Amino acid sequence: MTQRTLKLNHHGRLVVLLLVALNSICTFFSTFEKAFTDSERAR
Repeated sequence: MTQRTLKLNHHGRLVVLLLVALNSICTFFSTFEKAFTDSERAR
């Protein structure tokens, strides 16, 4: 029981980390894209 809970906890933490990483990447890309389109419009 404890082993299973520990495994679940570890898996949950992994999922959270993955979500955070994905969120960071998405934010980074949207910011980059916005800056890129703005510079394109400035031309």
